[in-house]
Parts: sequence; structure tokens; C-alpha cells
Amino acid sequence: MNRKTHLEDLSNEIFFEIFDYLHMVHIFTGFTLLNKRISNILKSIPLHIVISFGNSRQQIDFLLYHLTFHEDQVISINILDRIRDHSSIIHVLFNRHNFINLKSCKFLSIHSMTKLNNIIKQIGNLNKLVILEMFQPDRADLNENENDELTRILLTNKSSSLRSLKLQYPNHYLNISNYAFINSNLTSLRLRISGSSSTVSIHTVLQIFRLCNRIRYLGIALQREKRFENNTNVSNPVSPILNENDLPILSQLTNFHLFIGASCDIWSISSILHCMPNLKHFYFYLFVQTSSWPFTNEYLDGYIWQQILENNLSHLSKFEFHMTVTKRIPKLDLDFVINSFNYFVKKYSNWNIIIDRWIYGSRLQDELIILRTMNYIKGKFTAKINIPCIHCRTFETRTTEKTIDDHYSFYSDITQLKLYIQNKKSNVTWSSPLFQNVTNLLVEMPIIKSSWWNNLFNLVYFQQTTNDNNAQENLSYLSKFVHLTNITTLEFPSAFHVSRWKDTEFILKSCPNVNILIINTSLLLFSKIINNLSLIPIFKRIKVIKSITEDIYFPSNFILKFVERFPSLVHIELQVFSFDICSFIIEVFLTKLEQLSYVKINYHQDTLLDDYFTREYIITKRRKVFPINIINQQVVNVKNNGQIIELWLS
Repeated sequence: MNRKTHLEDLSNEIFFEIFDYLHMVHIFTGFTLLNKRISNILKSIPLHIVISFGNSRQQIDFLLYHLTFHEDQVISINILDRIRDHSSIIHVLFNRHNFINLKSCKFLSIHSMTKLNNIIKQIGNLNKLVILEMFQPDRADLNENENDELTRILLTNKSSSLRSLKLQYPNHYLNISNYAFINSNLTSLRLRISGSSSTVSIHTVLQIFRLCNRIRYLGIALQREKRFENNTNVSNPVSPILNENDLPILSQLTNFHLFIGASCDIWSISSILHCMPNLKHFYFYLFVQTSSWPFTNEYLDGYIWQQILENNLSHLSKFEFHMTVTKRIPKLDLDFVINSFNYFVKKYSNWNIIIDRWIYGSRLQDELIILRTMNYIKGKFTAKINIPCIHCRTFETRTTEKTIDDHYSFYSDITQLKLYIQNKKSNVTWSSPLFQNVTNLLVEMPIIKSSWWNNLFNLVYFQQTTNDNNAQENLSYLSKFVHLTNITTLEFPSAFHVSRWKDTEFILKSCPNVNILIINTSLLLFSKIINNLSLIPIFKRIKVIKSITEDIYFPSNFILKFVERFPSLVHIELQVFSFDICSFIIEVFLTKLEQLSYVKINYHQDTLLDDYFTREYIITKRRKVFPINIINQQVVNVKNNGQIIELWLS
């Protein structure tokens, strides 16, 4: 009964199970060279390479060394092209290794200096690759011509194994009509069409459709980008008049995702859907981000959607959508919108919509509308949905559900929320929080403008009581929108004035599970916050703190109190005036904060003194101060560009 089970006693099957949950860096960091048996197991398991921003160049070099003996075991690769201290990781990896058994490959945030053409040609020769995905951000330095060539290589490759292709990078696809074919083995295709208002249109979509005869799952994103508007090098073909009898027919298409982020009328969407006679599932996302766009209420009219779908999609069994619309006042009739979709409530099981609206802007001339179906989360293909900052004073909501308290069921995917709470508040018609799964909360409030009399006599008891009452009222109102006990990340942005310190206190005390605090420096340093005895237990639980405010610097004489108040910090971001102050603060952090993992300090003024923070210095210092702690030297690093210094300790 006293026999102890050692790692070596586990069966091979258990090791296979463990390794299936880990990616390659973790496997070889934790298990390589333990013994001959483990080494033999590592030679026979499928491997997954995952590289994210948190990785260091030392870890990549470690990975590359072991890949020399295991590259044929790699079946999936997921790479963020820029790690914390290096760029173009895709090139580093593929120029040294050939992954002959690769099945899934995903490239994320491709660096502008990374040339992918030769790498894609290499990937195109892999005869086991099934999934290839590329996600590239919108940046002004992207080379449009290289994207055109890259698109041609990807779509016209003849790989017999490739089934799914996602090209989520900006391209106008105007040259696609010159392609003789696209890979006929593809069954799933997602493309992002980006360009000027004249090039991003239904006609580009129809050109793509003419090459998609075998596609079953299709996603199209239409996005207008300002950087293309004055581009004279892009020619737009003459837009033909749509002939319903000449439209391409995608007879095998059953699943369609459409994202609209450009000016497009709803009748163009009707023409698109006319090409899909056997479509079963349709997911629609509309994002109108500025009130200057030409926009009609037809998108928000359920009667028009009923007409379009009945005329074009007789086999449709699922219709889900999410629409975020910014438009000019006059205000939309919310009750009309809700009633217009009653047809779909009856047609589809568990089908309901919700519409939220609030007025925003300095002159309150624009309204923001969010209309979505309950189950849209299950079919979304766009990036994570974020709700724009809610101006609570003008917030209104309607739903086809019987009770407004079901609001949270529509937004179960929303974990981040921004709320602007003013003195005047909307009429609360619901009893439970509207956004119940929010964990990341940003709160904004206007400055409290005190009279000259109160500025002179700010110790008057009545004024203090009034502030407490207002703060309590604001807290109660805030709790109608979110479950404060669920909040783990709390942000008071740079515009959050110190006059709102009492609101800050009340909110912090009502969020017992907060471990990430983003707070402007003035508010953090304010004596009624940092010296508030009731907040000290909360401060001691904080793991991450970010306090960077333009032109407000963190003082060096405050640092000892700071580490006393926040002893559990693992992640710190601050802004100081000079590198000399920065050096002093880092020394305190290294010697006082045992759990510290990452430090980022912006500094305004450089120094003539030498920067002595090297990897060796940091490792030596931490081992001396905290000898029991185990240091992973692969991840320890320091980076200083003359304006920002970053330290990675674990």
C-alpha cells in the first residue's frame, strides 16, 4: 500500500494520451532526454507546432533543434508570424524544414517582410495537406501585387488532398476571371474581398462564383478599405447589368457565410442567394461602422428578408444573422423591426431575435443598432464579435422572446463590454443583468464638475454623503448590465477622472474576482484609492496591472508602496519619465515581486548610462533573491528599443 507510482510506471497509452493534449514545444521542454523509453515514444507520436506571441526566440531555436529529428511527425502547424522578440517566424521554420506529413497549416498575422510565395509553392507540393488557412491584418504596408500572386498560387494549386482553404487577408480578386480553374478538390472556401467602393461589389462575388462549382461550404467577406480608394493601379472592369438567367449556379453549395463591411444594397444579396438553389444554412453578418455610409432600413425589415429567402432558397433550414448598424437619426421604430420578423419565429424552431439601440456622439445625432438572432454564435465565421461602447443613458432593447430577461441568452458569446454611464439613466425594464457572461469590463463616466464653493469647502459632510449616494446609484445601475462577480478584467481608461474615485472604490469592491486591473496613472496614484484600507485586500489579489496614460508618468518615490499594495503581480505595464527612473523601478520589481513574469515600461527620456539589463543579469539576480524558484532560461529575455523596455522572466 506504501508503493509510490513514478512517472516511469505509466503505460505507453497514458503517455500517448498526455502528448495528444500538448504541442511540440511543451512536449520536448518537459520530456526530452528523460530516458530511452520516453525518447522512443517521442519518435512515434504525431506532433503539433503552435507558435504564439508569448514565445521567445530561444524557444524557437530549441524547437528547430528538435525538429531536425522529428519533422516527419508534424501533422499540424499554427504560427503567429511575429513573436515577442522576433519576426518572420514562418520563414525561419519553413526554410529549414520540410513537413512531408503535414495535414493542417495556419498562418496568423503575417509580417509585412515575410515573402510567402516560395513557401506556398513548397506547401502546395505536400500530398497530405487538408486544411490551409491564412489570416493577415489590414495594414497600409501590405504589398497588393504580392497578394494577387499569392492568391493565384493558392487557388490554382492541384493538390489532391487539400479540402479547406481560408484566405482571410485583403485582396480585391479582380484578376480571378483570368484563372482557368481553381482546385477542384476544394469543398470549403473562405475569401476576404477588400478594396475601394468601386471594386468591392456583387460583380466581383459573381466572378468568384463562376469558379466554385464544387464548393459545399463558402464564406465571403466584403470589406471597403480607405487605402484602396485612391489607388489608380487597380482597374475596375465594366460592371455588367445583372441577368438572372446568366448567373452562375452553385448547385453543391449547402452552407454560406456572408460578411458585409462595404456599401451593398440588400437586392444585390438577393442576386447572390439566387445562385444557391440547394442552400441549407445561411449566416449573415452586417457591419456598418459609420453613419456617413448610405444605408436604408431594408436590412432591418423582416418582410423583405422573407421575400428574398422565399424567392431564392426553397431548401433553407437555418437562417442566422448579426447586424451592427450606425445610422443617422431619425430613430428606428424598434417595435416594427421586431414584428416584421415574426414569420421566421414561426418558421424555425428556437428562432428569436433581439434588437438593442443607443444614441451616441457629442450632438446625439447618430444611433447604433445591434440586431441578432439567438443562435448566431453557432455559425459565425468572422472574428470575435465586440459590441461598441454602450451609452447606457439612451439604451433601449426589444426581443421576440416573451420576456426581456432572456436578453443574456442572445449574448452568451460576449465576454468584453464597454459601458458609458452618465448621471441621467435609461429606464430599466429588466430584472437580471443583460450581459451575464462578460468577464472583461471597461467603465467610462463623465467628470464630476464641482462648484467653486465645493472646491473651497470640500470637507462639508453633506457633499461627501451625496457623492456616496451617487456612486451607489451608479453601481446599482451598472449591475443591471453585467454580473460584477464574473468580472476578472476591469478597466478605468485614461479619460476616467479622479473625481470619480468613489465610483472606482465601489466598483472595485463589487468585483471580488478581478485579477487584471487597467487604470489610468492619475487615478491609481490618487490617495483616496491607493491608501484606501478597504481596497487593500483587492489589490493583493491583482495579478496584472496596466497603467499607461499619455503625459502622466509613474513616480519613482511611489514604487515601494506600489509593490506593497500589489504583492502578487505577474504582469506590469507602466510609463515613466526617464530610463534612470525605469532602471530603479525594475530593480525593485526584480527583488520584491516573487511571482513576476513580464514587465513593460515606456520611458520618455533616454540616458547616457549603460543599460545593464541582460538575460544573464536578470537570471543571476532572480536566483540570488529567490533561490527556491525554478527559472526557465529559454523564456528569460530583455528587449530595449530606446523608448520601451520589456522583460520576460517566465
